This record gives sequence, structure tokens and C-alpha cells, in this order.
Amino acid sequence: MPWSDISSQKTVCALLKRSLQNQRVHHAYLLSGDESAGERLGMGFAQALNCEKNNGDFCGICEGCRAIAGGRYADVHHVKPESRSRSILVGQIRELEKSLFLKASQGRCKVAVIHSADRLMEEAQNAFLKTLEEPPAQTVILLLTSEAARLRETIISRCLVVPLRPEYGREKSAVELEMETWLAEFHDSRAEAPAVFRAYRLAGCVLGELKRMKDEALESMSENLKDAAYENLEPQQRERLKERFEAQAQADYIRERGGLLRSMQEWYHRQPQFWTDARGAVRTRPFEIIERLSRRLNQNVNESLAWEVALLELAGEQGGEGR
Repeated sequence: MPWSDISSQKTVCALLKRSLQNQRVHHAYLLSGDESAGERLGMGFAQALNCEKNNGDFCGICEGCRAIAGGRYADVHHVKPESRSRSILVGQIRELEKSLFLKASQGRCKVAVIHSADRLMEEAQNAFLKTLEEPPAQTVILLLTSEAARLRETIISRCLVVPLRPEYGREKSAVELEMETWLAEFHDSRAEAPAVFRAYRLAGCVLGELKRMKDEALESMSENLKDAAYENLEPQQRERLKERFEAQAQADYIRERGGLLRSMQEWYHRQPQFWTDARGAVRTRPFEIIERLSRRLNQNVNESLAWEVALLELAGEQGGEGR
């Protein structure tokens, strides 16, 4: 099964294939997005790194490709959440590191695939930092996650972040559709207004929608607090319940905000002029900007400023069309 058969991730496939052909393979990749897609890409990359053809692609039929697909290849190591808490523990990482520091026994390259990397416990992430920073020779590490924002910044910064194209087929919310309309207007008006004006205009739309989401979540929480049953509770019980309602309101808001970010990635994936240049080379910059915005929003930052900075960066990328 060559790269061309992974039709849902053509951009990422082209990026990985070109890195192999140019012999510019990064030591660690963070495949951020749908994990089933990440697993297909991870297996393909492991096969391409060790395929007998050795041309940047993989045949899927040589002994190495078949062994990797069947999970029998000695130099491809998988780490998955296995404990009761569905977490990846430090002991699993230490065992992996022992294997990676051994010489490859079967192929050209050792590959470590960390499934659900966001499940790495804090201690496991700390233990893995040194290996990510200075990996053994002939080793490539792949971290797969649908929630990259849950990883420590020190882990993310040591990887080449590759946002995956969202899997289609789900029903979009009205807010996500509205975001796609705003993005189209944002780019279509580039001949009419300077980048900074368009960026702040789009920021106004986004921040206005986010305020509406937050107000709705708080209003729902307030209604719950007015319930007669709530008033009859003891003070300590009321305080605990209030905290639960506040946490739920925040979770609802973060989920809705995530829908906006997801719709941005989907829209850019459908606009090849923004992620390829005139020579057809892949440019991941728009996706990197959105991924960085997502991480910042999950930290203690000024939300309005984070959106404005990201949208200014995206506006600046328009000048790169066809570069």
C-alpha cells in the first residue's frame, strides 16, 4: 500500500515522502489529529523507512513491509496506554528507551510509535524528554494524538508537528459553517484591505462569537443555580455543586471553541493554494499557526490577544501563495 493509497491525507503523505526522498527525516514527529488516520500514516512511514525499495515510498509487499503491517517487525516499537487508568506510565517509556538504544536488528531504521501520546503521565513525559532531544542514531519517533494540547510544551517543541486533515463525514455546527464563511471572506478580500485590517475584522467576528458561547454557558449555569432544589441544599453542598456547574460551563465553552479551531483546519485543508507553493511543495505553515493557537488557548494566556496574533500570522501567509 504506497503513499498514494492513503487518499485522506495527501498533504501529509507528500510531506513525509519528500522528507524521505531528500534524506531530511526529522528525528521526532507529532501527528496531531484523528488517531486512526495517524496510525495509518505511522505504519506507512515505518514501512517507507524500511522498505526494500528505499525510494521514499513503500511497496507493502516486501518482507519488511508485511512484517511491519503484521506487527512482527523487531525494529518497530509500539507504546499504548495499558494501565487501568488508560495512561502511559514511566516504566513503559523506560522499556522503550532500552530497545531504542540497541542496534537495529532487522532494518535500516528503528521506529517508535507512541499511541495516544496525550496519555503520557507527567513522569513519563519527563523521562522521555532526553530521548526526544538526543535520540539514538537511526531512530524516528512518532507521537500520535488527537489532543496535542494536553502534552507539555517541552515535548511538543522537540517534535515536528504535523496536523492531520480532519476526517470528513460528520455534521458541522452552525458556528463551524459560519467560521468557514468568515475565512473565505478573510482571504477573498485581500485585494481590498490591508492584512492587518482583515485580521482584526475576522478577530472581531471570532471573539464576538466566543463571547456569545461563554455568555450562553454562564446563563445555563445561572439557571441551574436558581433551581429550588439547589436552594434547599446545605451551604457546603451548594458550593460543591456550583463548582461542578462552573466546570461544566467551562468544558462546554472549550468544546465549542474547539469546533471553531477544527473548522479552520478543515477549511485550509480544502484550499490547496494555502499549503502548496508554485512548485507543488508542501507548506504546513497555516496548520502550524492554528496548532500553536490551540496550544496557547489551553494555557494561561490572553485569549483575545492569542486569536489576534494567530489571525495576523495567517493574513501574512497570504503573501506566500504561489511562493
